[in-house]
Amino acid sequence: MTHLKLPEPISGGLFLSYQCNAECRHCMYACSPKWKDWISEEDLRIVLSQLAGKIKPSPFGPEKVNLNHGLHFTGGEPFLNFKLLLKAVTIAQELNVPSTFVETNCYWCINDKKTREKFQTLKEKGLKGILISVNPFYLEYVPFERTERGIRIAMEIFGENVMVYQLECYLRFKKLGIKGTISLEEYVKDWWDNLSEKLELFLMGRAVTRLKHLYPKYPSDSFLEIPCMPPFIRNWHNHFDNYGNCLPGYCGGISLGSWQALDKLIEEGIDLDHHPVLEFLISQDFKGLLQFAKDSGFQELKEGYISKCDLCTDIRKQLLAKKDINELKPKEFYLYLE
Repeated sequence: MTHLKLPEPISGGLFLSYQCNAECRHCMYACSPKWKDWISEEDLRIVLSQLAGKIKPSPFGPEKVNLNHGLHFTGGEPFLNFKLLLKAVTIAQELNVPSTFVETNCYWCINDKKTREKFQTLKEKGLKGILISVNPFYLEYVPFERTERGIRIAMEIFGENVMVYQLECYLRFKKLGIKGTISLEEYVKDWWDNLSEKLELFLMGRAVTRLKHLYPKYPSDSFLEIPCMPPFIRNWHNHFDNYGNCLPGYCGGISLGSWQALDKLIEEGIDLDHHPVLEFLISQDFKGLLQFAKDSGFQELKEGYISKCDLCTDIRKQLLAKKDINELKPKEFYLYLE
């Protein structure tokens, strides 16, 4: 295998920035206030023009939304730059990109008036729906009253096109009567055992450093035969960031190439001879990747790893510290994991 043609994306997320008001311990993309860059309006039009005609609508039509159809605006926290978010929605509407929605943690929902105005403006510009993030990690940063307000007013304006992820967390927080914010330590102490089995949590990104103490650890050999889940290469729910990177699924810090050349990546493919980490990950040859890393000086962590993604992240981080590997970017991802 020397070239791999990317499947045409049928859904995905567009990062306006990695900047966020929060620094959640589970964040797949190591988002935080430390990131400063935002996508330019010029690049917004370029990437949305690349995606227009490829992104497929919800099975219920282009005016409806669901998690794995259409295009969502994400980050980071898009509402940190509301003017840019409006521009993104406007351009997407002009280009007839279907089933658009924005993902938010509702930190900005400080009162009913401001919340209603922003949601209403987005709808008028053509946005179809809202995804509101709720889990114990956001609860450290966003008072639960703001989350409740955001969901209530979003449903007034967007109706059934409001998605709450994760709904189980929202219902539990309501039942517990939670107010304000709660540290993860307090949450873990009182409620983790009751919810951990119901909480969808991918042990990747920042989770492999900030949550490692909560999980059993295993040597690297334990993960070599486990396939990447979800698949590393797929046509649904990939991401496109503000630095021009096509990201595979949920894998932060790995670029499949530039979205400015998306058609070329689809038609001609990636030259794997010049992207060794991609070659191993795409072929699912994790033994090969581990040996390649060891030949480059990789040192396995003595305490072991909580997941295959944990091992993969450590391999990539150590490789990047020793050599310039083009597909490992944005490089800030590796700096902001801790």
